[in-house]
Amino acid sequence: MNSVISMKCSHYDVSLVRERLEEALQQLGGIEKFMKPGSKVFLKVNLLTGKKPEEAVTTHPVVVEALAGLLVEAGMQVIIGDSPAGPFLPGRMKQIYGLTGMKSAAEKAGAILNENMNVVKAVHPEALRLKEFEYLEAVQQADHVISLCKMKTHSMTLMTGAVKNLFGTMPGLTKAALHFRFSNIEDFSHAMIDICEYTKPVLSVMDGIEAMEGAGPSAGDVIRRNVLLVSPDPYQLDVIACRWMGIDPDQVPLVRVAAGRQLFIGGKEPIDWQGAEPDVERDRPFKTPLIHEPDFLKRYHSFPLLGNVAETFSNRYLRPQPRVLEASCVGCRECYVICPADAIDMKQERPSFDLQKCIRCFCCQEICPEKAIVIHQSAFLKLFHP
Repeated sequence: MNSVISMKCSHYDVSLVRERLEEALQQLGGIEKFMKPGSKVFLKVNLLTGKKPEEAVTTHPVVVEALAGLLVEAGMQVIIGDSPAGPFLPGRMKQIYGLTGMKSAAEKAGAILNENMNVVKAVHPEALRLKEFEYLEAVQQADHVISLCKMKTHSMTLMTGAVKNLFGTMPGLTKAALHFRFSNIEDFSHAMIDICEYTKPVLSVMDGIEAMEGAGPSAGDVIRRNVLLVSPDPYQLDVIACRWMGIDPDQVPLVRVAAGRQLFIGGKEPIDWQGAEPDVERDRPFKTPLIHEPDFLKRYHSFPLLGNVAETFSNRYLRPQPRVLEASCVGCRECYVICPADAIDMKQERPSFDLQKCIRCFCCQEICPEKAIVIHQSAFLKLFHP
């Protein structure tokens, strides 16, 4: 049985975080249960974009330093890395490593930052959606992968955790193309699980000391949960993370699809949850984005003519949609470059959205450095999602 260990941790002190992680690993049988000295370990952190640690967009460098330090002392060669949203280029990675605190964390822990920009083809015959895809060579070359994720809400997938974090093993703008290829949330969730099954992380660790609620994964608000989650099973960790966030796991597409594939509770094994539990009386649930159109409207999409009318009506009045805050927008064009559906035009140096083309992946919102793109939810939509 795979356990999820939850450890209360009140602040980002490297000694405290290290102590909590070491205790969690000991409860799981120790590092040596998962890897041998001399192994090359890729620490897959969440570096969505170049943000400072206190914004809770990325994995906090103190957690990275603490875990990397434990691994290095156990005799592992540790590589810290990710492929953030946008182009996967050496100069950009250097900037992001600096802004997010990864450079300092690696130096203090005795780890190295990934500077290998090479890409290989991953072949995964057992996949349900992604049988071949581009993959980071540095991850492919590692003996083991650890998913070191951040507890956050997400405007497309409701929450992002250990499984979604592994999307960053695909390079740069390839991820945006995948959004277009799998614009349906169920198909996209299957693709994320295919990547996870191919990567097979030996451990998953979630930084939930400071988390993000609301307009995640990059434009939300910081909220504290004061917890670290550790498990050899990324699916079960995500379920427990939902409970800490006050989110019904059945409402999370990735969790729902994983359950259908019998990858966690309801399938092969029940969850063995050990350690601290959330204080439901003190800790309110996370504010979450509305990610669905009303269920009644979906029934009409398959009908000729009526389906087209329903889809047009839904796009304009019901489904969440991106909008630009013109006073905040600096015209950097990052949203225009990343949009997988080619649904953005730049008009007077501001993005204009074609809602008929928009696939609601909200990559534009994720990458906006000024938080100038928000997800608008109509009053009518809120009637069905109170």
